[in-house]
Amino acid sequence: NKMVAYDDPEYAITEEVGVEAAMELIGYAMNMAAARKECPAKDIVSQLVAAEGQGNLSSDEFGFFVLLLAVAGNETTRNAISHGMHAFLTHPDQWELYKRERPAPTAEEIVRWATPVVSFQRTATQDTEIGGQKIKKGDRVGLFYSSANHDPEVFENPEAFDITRDPNPHLGFGGGGPHFCLGKALAVKEIELIFDAVADVLPDLTLVAAPRRLRAAWLNGVKELRVRTAS
Repeated sequence: NKMVAYDDPEYAITEEVGVEAAMELIGYAMNMAAARKECPAKDIVSQLVAAEGQGNLSSDEFGFFVLLLAVAGNETTRNAISHGMHAFLTHPDQWELYKRERPAPTAEEIVRWATPVVSFQRTATQDTEIGGQKIKKGDRVGLFYSSANHDPEVFENPEAFDITRDPNPHLGFGGGGPHFCLGKALAVKEIELIFDAVADVLPDLTLVAAPRRLRAAWLNGVKELRVRTAS
């Protein structure tokens, strides 16, 4: 959390601490990559850094790759799961439906509903126009996924949590192209597995209190979600 939540007063840390935490993780990964190059092991790190120049990652590239995975593969999915559990417990009809039928579109609706990444920024590479707004080459453009995933022009009844929603053209995994989420299949499987396990083992969960949310402009995070079970 030091890397992404340094503006939350509960953590009482600064942006400098966040940068330091990121650099420590990058340094750790770079040293690991260098060690595997010198002495390969039967692990994925060795495969990613071996035979540099043939599409594999340099030590520097591997360091930033690990930093990317630490956020993209952790913050996003675990927050989607927390928001999904909260959605189920505040929409008991959907929880009962899930326990009975396990609808296939469930994970996609949880990601749409949660939208773990709130916003991102891109820089225009050429003059263009979006929704009547002229954008010049070099302009910075804000992408607000929370808005897009609740767009009434795209989604029927967008404020409803509906685990049977299909089609569901949300942008929680990106909008396609080179920035589409590489880990989508893994994230969907993780969400399915955790809610299958909860439904099988703790089907009578109830909410104790409203979630305590992370104060952050980038991530829609949950710091605490208290529940209880009667069993």
